[in-house]
Amino acid sequence: MRDRAASRLAAARARLRAHPRWRWMALLVVASGMMLSVVNVSIVNIALPAMAADLGVDVPGISWVVTGFLVTQATLLALAGRAGDLYGRRRVFVAGVLVLCAGSVLCALAPTAPALVAFRIVQAVGACAMAPTAYAYAAELFGPRERAAALGVMGGVLGLAPVLALNLAGVLVGAFGWRSVFWFSPVMGAVVLAGAALVLEEARSPGAGRRFDLPGAALAAAGLFAILIALSRGGAWGWTAPPTVAAAAIGPLALAAFAVHESRAAHPMLDLRLLRLRSLQTANLAAMASSAALFGVLILLPFHLTAVMGFGAVALGLAITPVAASFVLVAPLAGRSMGRAGSDRLATAGFLVSAAGAAGMALAAPAQDYAALLPGLVAFGVGLAASTSAITTTAIHGVPAARLGVASALPNISRYTGGALGGAVLGAVLHARLTPGLHDAAGRVDAAGRALVADGFRAALAVATASLLLAALAAARMPRLSHEPEGRPASAPPPPPPASARSPRGRPG
Repeated sequence: MRDRAASRLAAARARLRAHPRWRWMALLVVASGMMLSVVNVSIVNIALPAMAADLGVDVPGISWVVTGFLVTQATLLALAGRAGDLYGRRRVFVAGVLVLCAGSVLCALAPTAPALVAFRIVQAVGACAMAPTAYAYAAELFGPRERAAALGVMGGVLGLAPVLALNLAGVLVGAFGWRSVFWFSPVMGAVVLAGAALVLEEARSPGAGRRFDLPGAALAAAGLFAILIALSRGGAWGWTAPPTVAAAAIGPLALAAFAVHESRAAHPMLDLRLLRLRSLQTANLAAMASSAALFGVLILLPFHLTAVMGFGAVALGLAITPVAASFVLVAPLAGRSMGRAGSDRLATAGFLVSAAGAAGMALAAPAQDYAALLPGLVAFGVGLAASTSAITTTAIHGVPAARLGVASALPNISRYTGGALGGAVLGAVLHARLTPGLHDAAGRVDAAGRALVADGFRAALAVATASLLLAALAAARMPRLSHEPEGRPASAPPPPPPASARSPRGRPG
């Protein structure tokens, strides 16, 4: 019986992998895994007040449910990318889905706030494996002409996931309570695992070596973790408090030690020569600055809509849907048009449009009217959606195949680092304008309170606008990619197609 089932599974797998659209099926599987990863970043946002009340903790304490996840993601993404290079992308991807789903079940059953934070970190460890492997698969499966469209699909998923999470969480929390938001991941994870078993081939970077740089991984993790802890908790601890100062000092020292170690290691986790690529430098700066604006606004906007306009959980998710619609509609189109427009021009224009949208929302905030806020919200989403695939494509342009996993992790590290920074800075700007205790209100506040919240939101949006203008400056410095084979830099000839990008019959991937 078992042999018969295995034989049927193998036959089904062979039929799917011989299908002309096999590569797009594989992209759908890894994009779904990446969506699962990103959904778990923000699915808890709407549930935080209910969690705090049920578990008996204050707002700064419960905020670690989000902060712990973000910090773990930013810390471990490069390690997961390198593990995929060494041990196989499908193996690392599947392990990540399993760990995330197990962490989700533990979160749903968590008895205390510290246990919930610990289990969220378990979730994040699993989620780390998905984005680097997803982008590396896309880079391997699709040639230069099609890669932009594939990464445009990934960009649409990246933008859809946070707002899908808010809509889903609004319904679940309202109907079943906060623990229900954690049961979504095991259900979707089962679907992703089935797709991985049927569609994905194992992929390992040729020439990647067989040794994992454990000292380098430990130094990189310690440095990133310390810096992000200082940035995310400095406002709560005090920027001159000993824990903040210690973390801010340890982080750069650990990263400096990491750089020295990597320059001497026989099998480094990160080839430091990659950081000399202008494409990687500029794209990662743009990703960090734009994500600071995106994550910061998505964290503060629900509070503004709730406290100022009285939106409930379900209405709140629907109100942010225009951002998701922008990514779904615009990101794939932008990916396909990149060859004509040029990656630098497209990303620069996108960030300028998004900055104009953030500025428009800032001007509309005092009106306390969603209709006045809507045009800026749409422009904010459209601009970011137009730039996403250009940033990711540029970041991995010219990277040797043996380093695709770790290189494709770097834009995501920049995004999560920027997200943690943006949430901390924009939140501090908003809270500086509020009277004590006002931000703890669960519903509509009085007229004076609404004016304070609107004024703080406007100030935070001004900071987001500046961050997007910085992203535009970085994008303008990116090399222009046309996605033609001859468009690669002369210093980085295209690597031979990996075996994993071909079907068992030898058909090109």
